[in-house]
Amino acid sequence: MFKNLLRKKPKSLSSNIENKVIPTNDEKKEINTDYTSLLIHNQKCTIDKISNRIDETGFATENLIEIINNISKNVEIQMQAIDKVVNEIESYSALTEEVQASTISSLQIAEDTKEVAKEGNQAVNNSIQAMNEIKVSVDNTKSIVANLNKQTAQIDNMLKIIKDIANQTNLLALNAAIEAARAGEHGRGFAVVAEEVRKLAQKSEESAEQISSIILKIKDSIQETLKAMNESGLKVNKGVDIANNTITVFNKIIESINTTTEVTNEITSAISQQTSNLEEIVFSAKEMNDISEKIIAMIEVALMNAQHTKSSIEILSKTSENLNSITDKVLNNIKLGNRKETKLKTVMGRSLDTLDPAIPFDQDSLKILGNVHTGLLTSSATTDVLPGIAKSWFVSEDNLTWTFNLRKGAKFHNSQEVTSEDVKFSLERILSPKLKSPNAWLLYPIDGAEEFHNGEVNHVRGIKVIDRYRLSITLTKPYSGFLLNLSQPCCAIIEKNSALNNKFVGCGPYMIEEMDDEKYTLKAFEGYFGGQPYIDKIEVYHNDNNPVEGYINNKYDFLMLNNSGVKELFENGFSSEIKVKDVMTTFFAGFNLKSNSIFAKDKNIRKAINHAVNKERIINEVVNGLASESKGVFPPAILDNSHLKGFEFNPNLSRRLLRESNYNNEKLLILGYEGDSNNSNNKIIELIVEDLNNVGINCEIIKVPSKEYLKAENMNKCHLFIMGWIADTGDPDNYLEPLFNPKAYTNFTGYNNEYVTRLMEEAKEIINPERRIELYKTIQDKIIEDVPWIFLYHPQTAYVHKTHIKNVQLNPLGKVRFEDIICE
Repeated sequence: MFKNLLRKKPKSLSSNIENKVIPTNDEKKEINTDYTSLLIHNQKCTIDKISNRIDETGFATENLIEIINNISKNVEIQMQAIDKVVNEIESYSALTEEVQASTISSLQIAEDTKEVAKEGNQAVNNSIQAMNEIKVSVDNTKSIVANLNKQTAQIDNMLKIIKDIANQTNLLALNAAIEAARAGEHGRGFAVVAEEVRKLAQKSEESAEQISSIILKIKDSIQETLKAMNESGLKVNKGVDIANNTITVFNKIIESINTTTEVTNEITSAISQQTSNLEEIVFSAKEMNDISEKIIAMIEVALMNAQHTKSSIEILSKTSENLNSITDKVLNNIKLGNRKETKLKTVMGRSLDTLDPAIPFDQDSLKILGNVHTGLLTSSATTDVLPGIAKSWFVSEDNLTWTFNLRKGAKFHNSQEVTSEDVKFSLERILSPKLKSPNAWLLYPIDGAEEFHNGEVNHVRGIKVIDRYRLSITLTKPYSGFLLNLSQPCCAIIEKNSALNNKFVGCGPYMIEEMDDEKYTLKAFEGYFGGQPYIDKIEVYHNDNNPVEGYINNKYDFLMLNNSGVKELFENGFSSEIKVKDVMTTFFAGFNLKSNSIFAKDKNIRKAINHAVNKERIINEVVNGLASESKGVFPPAILDNSHLKGFEFNPNLSRRLLRESNYNNEKLLILGYEGDSNNSNNKIIELIVEDLNNVGINCEIIKVPSKEYLKAENMNKCHLFIMGWIADTGDPDNYLEPLFNPKAYTNFTGYNNEYVTRLMEEAKEIINPERRIELYKTIQDKIIEDVPWIFLYHPQTAYVHKTHIKNVQLNPLGKVRFEDIICE
């Protein structure tokens, strides 16, 4: 590291340390007294912090005991459920055997039904044959009746002739009677005969009338018979049709029975297999029961150990109280002069724009406000979540509702007690549409937060006060990274009345005592719930154009360094004091995957480009070695990358990949900055262009003003752009989502992989940290495989402090907890 920098011997100490005369014995006593006072002060602060941590450990142990008890209850319930399952399965197994027997019976019934259906089919065929014969017979009868009808017509004609004859006979008889009357006595006998003839003619006519009447009735009967026989014919035809349909139905019945038989055989086989599987399930369930019994035993041991731990913590707490008491007595009995006030002097880049903790997000502001304010939770030097105003918390079974238990007696800087109402007020204030905090998004996972932020409702329904020291926060969906969001300085709890008056009274380890054009003075808050800080005052200077010179000349005790500052201190012989820390930042060259270029279409060409770029040279020449080579998406401070191979610098491999990919010599368009050629991004671009030209890729740099660099219209012009990304909270999801979710505005590459998007959604809901980390490793591997970037480097942060300053811990987000720093 820093091998490109010159290492020079330190300057003469006379330039850094004031000459001092040897003290007298009395002066030694005074010096020893001052030193002893400082040591005792530090000891008391340490004991207070130990006591506080012991209390927090006690809270955690109580939670652990409660959780173990709940686990024990749940396992017992699980065992009971397993017993019920086993009993139900055994009952179900017996039932399946009965079903299997019934299925076999059904199979036999189906076969019998099939035979009956076949007999029915034959009977219907016989019926059709008989109906066809009936139809023939009816047709013959109809023919006979029709002939009979014709004969009745002939008889009718004959009757008409008879009637005519009778009429003529009657007329002749009348004429004969007249002639007989004329003949007198001679014609009397003939008159008698004529009368008889007339009577016979009348009877013949009457008989003909009767016969005609009967014939008419016969004809009517014949017509009705014909009509009835026609109807019979239709019905016979219909009967034939029905019989034919019946045959079709019987055929379908037979076909269905065949299908039923096949299905029944399959069911029988499946039931047999199911019975076998059920036996295995019963065996597995019994094994689960045995394992549950072992778990119960292990839980009982864990519970016993947790209770022993609680007892030990109680003893340790008592010991801490005794030690604190003894220290107070020592202080009271040792005649010491007034302890000199301890100070730490440092510097920030610029003055504060606001004292409102909900507004800023830059490192300089957080250097002040992050130590003045604290929230429900806070974070450690490794960005792990620590108790803040909340001493403990737990989540519901559905992973949606978090319940926080507040510390009783925690004070604001104005001595007012912190309550649940203050927490609710502060969180809703961050989300207020009137405030327009740029950090409001951190609380969007809360149910109703976005609606409140958009002015659609007048309160956040997901934040509920349970009592003075408890409140619950309900999320829209499970999100384990939410606790890290709450630990950010912008989510600080402030006293309500002070906020209404724009005073912003907090409850952190320090409070702002003075502000002027040169510096901010922070004073230790003696009532801080985390224990009094070691150092009494922190003086933070601002707008210093040469802070490194100030450090060299002992104006500052602690200093954050940029690349030029590191170089300057190296050149002045302070290399041994420089410390380096990995931070949650990355630099990359992003491919425009939305373009129609071959670089967007062919990931093997993107791999070739990665192998062509010498990342180590970029690190040394651009950031003076203050970075680690990027092997993947995540900085190592977020996710360990030791298992990753990365893309080694290998121009020969790059050329081979280009040949295999049929690279068509398309020119690579790179987006650069107008103006300053010393700009770090432009330096990176120059080195990349040189490396790519070396493997046969021609490049063209399109320069735009720095303020317009990330605008969409400029992004669309290029195939490659340079970009850095800093984590907000340290949560992998918070880091990854803006870069690779296709819906995110800051996904400037246009990366879109449905599998990766789905895994990111799954990871949000995982509470178990180990499972979550493994899933993010899988996500990272998939993104690396898609090669959306040239993976360049992860920047590191450097800092220095004087030898009398101890326990300076810089977290991966570049934040320092002043309360932990010790002055000796």
